[in-house]
Amino acid sequence: MGVAKAVPQLGAMVWWDQKPVHVLATGASRAMLTCERRISGGKGQTTTAPCPSMIRDYQKWMGGVDVHDQLRLQRYSLQLAVKFTKYYKTIALGMIDMAITNAYICQREARKAEGKPAADHAKFLLGLHAQLIAMTDADFEDTMFSPGPATPTRKLSPTTAHSLTPDDEWVVVGGVVKYRQRQCKVCSLRKQKIGERHNTRFYCSGCCEGNKRVYLCDHVRPEHYPGNSLTCFAIWHSMWRDGKDRPRCGRDIQMRAPGMGKQKRRSGDESSGEPSDSGNESGGEEEGSSD
Repeated sequence: MGVAKAVPQLGAMVWWDQKPVHVLATGASRAMLTCERRISGGKGQTTTAPCPSMIRDYQKWMGGVDVHDQLRLQRYSLQLAVKFTKYYKTIALGMIDMAITNAYICQREARKAEGKPAADHAKFLLGLHAQLIAMTDADFEDTMFSPGPATPTRKLSPTTAHSLTPDDEWVVVGGVVKYRQRQCKVCSLRKQKIGERHNTRFYCSGCCEGNKRVYLCDHVRPEHYPGNSLTCFAIWHSMWRDGKDRPRCGRDIQMRAPGMGKQKRRSGDESSGEPSDSGNESGGEEEGSSD
């Protein structure tokens, strides 16, 4: 006899009769009792043998289970009338069969208690089908589910504290001074193929954390969403609630701080914009976030 560790009420055992009987029960007592067993070749003679309580319960009620199965599976079964590849559809029809069979048993017992003859199974099903066909929408008015609470609409996040601020970092590319650009966060998350990118030098001042910045472009890109008419700045703040509802891609988005090694800030006395050290050159634009 075995007992499930997670569910102590669930027990399993093997009882040896003429053949091994496997029993799986919930809430059954494991106390040792006695049961009647027929003697092989004894012409109907029986003997008393010790057995667990669940075995005696099985022997006591197995006749009712067999009769129920006969009514459910051998007579007008919906479960056996249709074959499905999805197992849950077969289970659903089996539960409907059980409900119909239980209704027939209850009606038969009620007629027996009233002293009336038991109803024929086929006539019961014909009467049930006729009643179901005759039902209208008015019969379900009292059983309709009450409407649930209205789904709250998402309110747009106020953007008064958020604005696009140009980044004043610059780099030298091929001897030409250019503003440094980083990849837009929205374009990075909504890109359709590897390598696709859109760079910008603007970041949101309200979403900054210290010196870490969220770079966003101010362009409407229809490929981000079907029928999109919002800029990346509006998508980040209105649709994604300041980035809280942004799509998750298996990694968190990076908020990059300004670089330290390969750029030179414009000083007040360098009116020409020429860098004093030609060694601080960058070969191209830098991304603001990893793809």
